[in-house]
Amino acid sequence: MIPSFAVVGRSNKGKSSIVATLTENDRIAVAPTPRTTTLSQGFTYHVDDKPLFTVYDTPGFEEAPAILEWLKSVPVAANARRERVLEFYRTFHASGQYRYECELLKPILDGAAILYVADASHPYRPNFESEFEILQWTGQPSLALLNQIGEGHYEADWKRALEQYFRKVLTFNAHTSWVRDRIALIDELTFLSDETREPLKAAAKAMKRQLDNRLRDSALVISDLLVESLRFELKIPESRTQREEEYLAAFRDALRNMETKSRKEIATIFGFHDVNFKDPDFFEAHIDRDLFSKETWEIMGLSRRELMTIGTASGVIAGGTVDAMVGGASFMAGAGIGGLLGSLSSAYLGFSDPEIGGFKLGRKKRTIGPHKNPNFPWVLIDRQLAFLEALLLRTHAQRGDIEWKEEGRQGASTRFNAKDKARLGFIFQSIRWNVKLRSFTESLQSEMSKIVLELAGRVER
Repeated sequence: MIPSFAVVGRSNKGKSSIVATLTENDRIAVAPTPRTTTLSQGFTYHVDDKPLFTVYDTPGFEEAPAILEWLKSVPVAANARRERVLEFYRTFHASGQYRYECELLKPILDGAAILYVADASHPYRPNFESEFEILQWTGQPSLALLNQIGEGHYEADWKRALEQYFRKVLTFNAHTSWVRDRIALIDELTFLSDETREPLKAAAKAMKRQLDNRLRDSALVISDLLVESLRFELKIPESRTQREEEYLAAFRDALRNMETKSRKEIATIFGFHDVNFKDPDFFEAHIDRDLFSKETWEIMGLSRRELMTIGTASGVIAGGTVDAMVGGASFMAGAGIGGLLGSLSSAYLGFSDPEIGGFKLGRKKRTIGPHKNPNFPWVLIDRQLAFLEALLLRTHAQRGDIEWKEEGRQGASTRFNAKDKARLGFIFQSIRWNVKLRSFTESLQSEMSKIVLELAGRVER
């Protein structure tokens, strides 16, 4: 039997948000209005289809003082208190009286450990103590979570009170806790019970392994997008009524669709189902701008100077590859040729459209692409990494549009070192030229995995 936890507390203290975050379920109803949750419901967290633990979302306490009075209406020894709570449940659960308390007590009486949620942005009041005492009477292992919903800060008062009733008190914000914070919470829960200690340790290890796999899979998705986009050609039957701008628009739309598909795949990897990709405020800083807008190209990707440097450097790498292929017999002539090719390929740096050509394939068709601007793959990388960073910072309790905190930075590619930029530039050129496509695709996947892991490390810090 896997470990289970009942998330309890008053209404509108963030219980459902904590359940959504811990179980990575963005379809749990989360709303600012009271009584969104009226029934206890368990949500199980899986890794690789293996269930690790269940978290119960419960209604909030409503009549705790009256219930505590009922429990104490007869003398009860400490060793009989759990049975007294069970008697309360049997007495009232069918009648509808105290329905919310009966609902929240059911998973606890069935064996779930207690996660009590308090909003530390509001002052502590003694009338919460009847809730603490009822939960204490159940005898179940318990931990309190301080959730910060508003602007106030009353953590110290809450902690002094909660520590008298719960085994441990932790701060946990359902809207800002990154995956490492969730793993840390699972680690903390291992102390609650000897029975669940080893299963929860195994769960924490599985969550760490899952994060590594998700980062690797995301890197593969980004690599696939880059390869597909760099080599993409659109073939359209030629029409006398269509203008060149219409052909270009069709080409751009196809690339936009590739990017959107890639983002959806990454979101699915991280368990997000209801992310809005079309809202005009999506990524308020830069990502809402079109892939082909001039503003995007001014902010993301590399500068002209960087592209010139990389073009020359990747040309030298290409020349070195030529020398290696002939066993050095060219006496570095390949490096000179490669450098010249690199400089020539970097000469065109402006905001540009793909080349348009026409030829016959059974009937007359127009061929658009591939996109020839050397900055194009760098802009794509920056946009995808910005999207991935936003997902890493998002919890499953958040609703609405994704927000990316730009903080005055440009795209992630500006942080790559010169060697990595030159290496990537050479890989991009090779993929465009269709040179050893499989080999360079694998090289790109390796480079992207390294970049994504570094990005995750910065997010964690």
